[in-house]
Amino acid sequence: MKTSLAEHTAQASAQREALYDQIEAEFQAIRQRYRDQLGPQDVAYIKGLRRTSRWSELVGRGLLWVSHDPITFALGVAFTWLHRNLESIEIGHNVLHGQYDYFPEIPQFHSHNFKWKAPVDEEGWRREHNGQHHVHTNVYEMDPDLNHGILRMNDKQPWNSYHRWQLPMYLLIAYPIVLYGFNQQNLGFRQDYRARKFPLGNEGYAPVFPGGEAASLKRRHWLSVGRVLFKEYLLLPLLALATGYSFFNVMLGNMLVDGLNNYWVSLTIQATHLTEPLQPDDALAHKGRWYLSQLDSTVNFKGSRRMSILWGHLNYQIEHHLFPDVPSRHYPDMAREVKQVCAKYGLAYKCNPSWGVAIRNYLGAMWRYSFPPKAAVADRQAA
Repeated sequence: MKTSLAEHTAQASAQREALYDQIEAEFQAIRQRYRDQLGPQDVAYIKGLRRTSRWSELVGRGLLWVSHDPITFALGVAFTWLHRNLESIEIGHNVLHGQYDYFPEIPQFHSHNFKWKAPVDEEGWRREHNGQHHVHTNVYEMDPDLNHGILRMNDKQPWNSYHRWQLPMYLLIAYPIVLYGFNQQNLGFRQDYRARKFPLGNEGYAPVFPGGEAASLKRRHWLSVGRVLFKEYLLLPLLALATGYSFFNVMLGNMLVDGLNNYWVSLTIQATHLTEPLQPDDALAHKGRWYLSQLDSTVNFKGSRRMSILWGHLNYQIEHHLFPDVPSRHYPDMAREVKQVCAKYGLAYKCNPSWGVAIRNYLGAMWRYSFPPKAAVADRQAA
């Protein structure tokens, strides 16, 4: 007896649901195993990072303050950059994901108490990054991180003449101040700009829901940006001057640190997301389907455990998206189990051989999407 089309469709749907159930159970089991292991070592880890950050800041800023030669100046930049970098991604970004909310003994590292040493409003970041990007990853017009500012990284998004210049604009203008730009994105200012300047407004871009009146959002933006600008470019240079040292040495050193930190953060984050395919609107229909969409939306790159700390463990972007609330120090170990699940179900586990390759792939994609889709070009030529 032949199976009707409706019966065949129902069987296929049931098989998909069963597969999603299995995948959900596999990844939930990994998450729970590592949740069960959390304890004093995780507390010691985040406290140790903060101590390292503080010592790096003390040494780095001290060297910048008293430097009279290129060597001490370069060392000052390096140690101060280490401080800023640790605070930006391995501490700040991961803490705001709630990775240390489980530990009552360290309330200063709970996500809703944490004060980020970066020019970013914490509530705005949690809303946009945690609440939208990590839920609707690479879903067209639902994931705001697909298109920071004017960025175009897929053929579905409408093209306009702004995009022709996106590669030099991001490399030379946006990335040296990317954390400041993230803040504008998270609080909805970028969508206001596109609505005014783009021929199709925000078509193809995901709306951001910052939660607040315009005046309140502007105040939050300038408070979060101002706390960094005041310290780096006014207070510390003036203190150097007042104690008989060089205002300009400290100012220049802080400027270099800021630019290097912003480049490092932007190229780490962007190169592990935006080269990957768009996801369907129904990616949230089943938690197992959502896990698959996270696998498909992200890509890792190889690096040592020590370097992973400097990347905020975002070279394990797959694990970060599967388990964003598990402390990042566990991602290298979790990766082995994730690979086993992928092999078991025939799923792709994508990993670039190095950070350099990941950056090259990302910049190549940015260049490719700077130009109009081939179909649109063909239509214009035919006309």
